[in-house]
Amino acid sequence: MRNWVTWVQGLLLVVAIGLVAALFISGMGGPKPASNRPSPSTSPTPSVVATQAPPSVSQEKPGVPAIPIAEHETWPIEGSIDPDRQVDYKSTATPKVELPAALGGDLAAYWQQQLEWAKCGKGECATVKVPLDWDNPGKAALDIAVVRYPSKNPKNGPIFVNPGGPGIGGKAYADMLGADHWEGFDTVGWDPRGTGDSTHVVCGSTEDTDAAYRADSSPDDDAEQTKLVDAWKKFARDCRDASGELLDHITTIENVRDLDLLRFLLGGEKLNYVGVSYGTYIGAMYAELFPDRVGRLVLDSAVDITNDQEVAQVEGFELSFNNFADWCATSSECTLGDSRQAIFDKVSGVVKGLDASPLKVDDREVNQGTAVTGIAYFLYSGAEQYSTLAKVIEAAIRGNGNGLLVSADALNGRGRLEWNTEAYAFPAIRCIDSYDNGVAKSVELWHEVSAKSPLFGVNMGVEPVCETWTAKSVPFLKLTGKGAAPILVVGSTGDSATPYRHAQTMAEQLESGVLLTYDGPGHGATTNGNKCIDEAVSKYLTEGTPPVDGTTCTP
Repeated sequence: MRNWVTWVQGLLLVVAIGLVAALFISGMGGPKPASNRPSPSTSPTPSVVATQAPPSVSQEKPGVPAIPIAEHETWPIEGSIDPDRQVDYKSTATPKVELPAALGGDLAAYWQQQLEWAKCGKGECATVKVPLDWDNPGKAALDIAVVRYPSKNPKNGPIFVNPGGPGIGGKAYADMLGADHWEGFDTVGWDPRGTGDSTHVVCGSTEDTDAAYRADSSPDDDAEQTKLVDAWKKFARDCRDASGELLDHITTIENVRDLDLLRFLLGGEKLNYVGVSYGTYIGAMYAELFPDRVGRLVLDSAVDITNDQEVAQVEGFELSFNNFADWCATSSECTLGDSRQAIFDKVSGVVKGLDASPLKVDDREVNQGTAVTGIAYFLYSGAEQYSTLAKVIEAAIRGNGNGLLVSADALNGRGRLEWNTEAYAFPAIRCIDSYDNGVAKSVELWHEVSAKSPLFGVNMGVEPVCETWTAKSVPFLKLTGKGAAPILVVGSTGDSATPYRHAQTMAEQLESGVLLTYDGPGHGATTNGNKCIDEAVSKYLTEGTPPVDGTTCTP
């Protein structure tokens, strides 16, 4: 089973790889989408500043893989697949998500769109129609929100960017990068289907969602486990009631087909792309489905695309916490202890104590799962966040859990008053992309991983959202990108969210993969300002020359 989508990655509902993109984009400006924000089709239309006619299709069929998806190799799967999912649930509610009408009865109508670009901030925004179902294009459409920052000298065409997730929109990432972040490229970000300002997933009320996320994820007995499972069953049904058929069509496979259509409509002969975290899965999937259209792909902080289960994600957090503890033990800015073990013992004891006695923060609580999620938030960065993390933990020891709650909310996707769209899009995309072996198996795996991760594995526990989801999972494709141009895979040895081994195995499995290593902490090496990494990535993007496989950069 693929490590990033097994139960262990089910922990990502609390400490999401891509919900960490909230950390990347928290200072980017622009509001985060709220759960009930209207879709782009119902929003006011700004004045058009440019009209872009569709390119000539010729022999190309944008969004249509040369080899049908059903003919791609899949990984063998052990055990029963999705045994506890609520796939027979029949909603009687009218969905809140309204699907736009199809452009026509075939794909040609989507290929022949004329894009209207309007000024938005310092960039230009447009809405692109894609088919809800690529194999039945006349059924309905989806709105895909796109932003571009034109280069002053657009000699290299568009470069698409994605910060991860799943569930995080890419527009805000493009806003952060701006024009000419890589010289000669138009920077383009899009909110994938189901996310952000695109036609997006909607679930239950703030109170209903709170009930699921607040459920005790480390059950001590059968009664607590039943209560936990029931909470996520309710969450899954709420999402089906509100989102309807959209939940069946938000796979990464479909997202990648949308991306190929965007590439075509924006004039890219080949796809140039930078993806971080879950964004590496998008890039690897693109290379598998459209290898002949791969231009220059940078896949940074790779997720696991293999059957490798040797390193769980929580082990990455455990490693990062140990690095923090080593700093703390010798720093005057930290009073948690004078050795790694002493610091672990103190923090672990405090966190476990929250199971029976949560900290009160206004009308909410900080339990053990919330606490380690709040700690994990700071570990996505490097050592520059250690001092703040120390202060937040010290405050919790004194009985003030506000810092842990705020940081956990940021990672989970909860705003001050309501949940953001990513909190709904994340499980919706992850669960249809991934299979599971049921609730009982997830509990078994929790106990196994707890031995390797005594702080994060033990206290994050089980989040059976996929095990109780209302959509079946899609086939598990083996991604090799056979025939693609060289693909640059970047990994950090101290990455907390996507362990370095995943970058190694991704570079090995992709037939044209080249590994570039950052020997330091943090999640997202292409955004940490390291000169060595920046120069290698820029040379690859602008000249097409990747570094020597195995090149290592140091802080």
